Amino acid sequence: MLNMKRNLIMSVSVCCLCFISFSGLQAQEIRFTSWNIEHLAEENGAGCVPRHDSDYVKLQEFAVGLNADVVALQEVENMAAVARVFPEDNWDIILSKRPVSRTYSCRGSGFESTQQRVAIAIRKGLTYEDLGSFEELGLKREGLRYGVQIRILGEIDTVDVMAVHLKSGCFVDDFSSSDRSACEVLEQQVPVLDHWIEAHVLNEQKFVVLGDFNHRLANKENKMWQILSEIQGVPLEISNSMQDIMGCHPRYPAPIDHIIMGPEASRLKMVGSEAVHYFPKKSEEMVEDDMLSDHCPISVVLKL
Repeated sequence: MLNMKRNLIMSVSVCCLCFISFSGLQAQEIRFTSWNIEHLAEENGAGCVPRHDSDYVKLQEFAVGLNADVVALQEVENMAAVARVFPEDNWDIILSKRPVSRTYSCRGSGFESTQQRVAIAIRKGLTYEDLGSFEELGLKREGLRYGVQIRILGEIDTVDVMAVHLKSGCFVDDFSSSDRSACEVLEQQVPVLDHWIEAHVLNEQKFVVLGDFNHRLANKENKMWQILSEIQGVPLEISNSMQDIMGCHPRYPAPIDHIIMGPEASRLKMVGSEAVHYFPKKSEEMVEDDMLSDHCPISVVLKL
């Protein structure tokens, strides 16, 4: 009888310890942000959008106000350019491996372009794995951007993240109906991205794809969205953070920046956390001259 009591006490103690240990795990609230920062160059006065010290200070101050943890960036020249806005004391920076491409004369200004790459800035202290560049989006064509992939390791869950910047210049809902070269290129990129998404769905791996899609995915008749949101004819429960939100640009309100989440990751999303971050903070105050870049950041919070 005494041994039975001892065993019972030990069992209860172990259960209590397990409960305490398990209940001590609390999901992290992680803000995922995408920002096409518009030709961010390393040097003052360089590139299609020449900036100077005061401009970089404004960008850095605005970046702090985002309260972001993971930032997908588009149109950055190199690591040093990113570090001028996201200092390496506070951020880890992962840059796509896309090789140097030929520069061009910037439209309207005649300035010489800098390189356009995709990057991810991760707030220090966040646990992650670098999964490398997603070269397939480059289609082995000069000038096309690679994706960048990481895996965020939260307190109780993990999610694969890919930052993208797809081909610009095709803004019709059905890219296959246009003979524009930009639409033909985009038509080749879509199945590559779709395969990545489908592989994650079939493997039951949570994922987030965010960036500049250069396409109006929130339109109901958009063909790219129709392709990405089904698998072998069966609809997928994937979500788009911009589905019911307008973009910030005064002349181009239909969003082309998006944050797409798979069915499992969507369940981790904090309801109502979707946001467009205006320059300055209130949308009704913003005019085009206030914009620090030609895209406003967008974000959403997941609990991992």
